[in-house]
Amino acid sequence: MITFHALGYWGLLALIPTLALLRILPPHSTLRRHLSRATLAALLLTAAAVALSY
Repeated sequence: MITFHALGYWGLLALIPTLALLRILPPHSTLRRHLSRATLAALLLTAAAVALSY
């Protein structure tokens, strides 16, 4: 069973390499655009799940 604590923990662990990749990739590359949108979507979903839990 995944708890909200585990969701935030694994999200934080995945966010660190993602931010490193975003710094390495060229500014206008397609991969960087997709990665930044996926990161934003994951952060929004995590925030929505935490907000709905209260």
